[in-house]
Amino acid sequence: MADLKEKQEPIRQSVHVACPIEEAFRLFTEGFGEWWPLASYSIGDEAESCAIEPWVGGRVFERNRSGEEREWGSVIASDPPRHLEFTWHPGASDDRSQTVEVEFLVEADGTRVTIIHNGWNAPNVAACALTNFRANWPSILEHCFASFVSEQMFVSV
Repeated sequence: MADLKEKQEPIRQSVHVACPIEEAFRLFTEGFGEWWPLASYSIGDEAESCAIEPWVGGRVFERNRSGEEREWGSVIASDPPRHLEFTWHPGASDDRSQTVEVEFLVEADGTRVTIIHNGWNAPNVAACALTNFRANWPSILEHCFASFVSEQMFVSV
């Protein structure tokens, strides 16, 4: 029973970034293609870029070298600069979709960015995907996103 309950639990990971909430939201969305670890997390070997269109109905997708776009999900809620939510099914059909919520909260000296990756109990969702993201969201947020934000804040000074 514990294994089933753990499988259904959302992945929740957060990081503090030293920038205003508006900038954190902008860098997460507009800068997505610059901070996302595309070499490790893409559909195909030829992925060249990825993007989030941060409005309801916007796409989350990658583009390969030949210009072909492959869907990862779509934005289902957007309340800049506080909240973004999108479906998540890179390279899979909608019936294997999870959701990723991103919450932005003002903190002393910056913003707390929290990812809540849910939908692991949906049919057709591979257990290895859960294991992979449970292990890797901390690194993606800390080493990719937070490092990108630090670099951008350093450059803008």
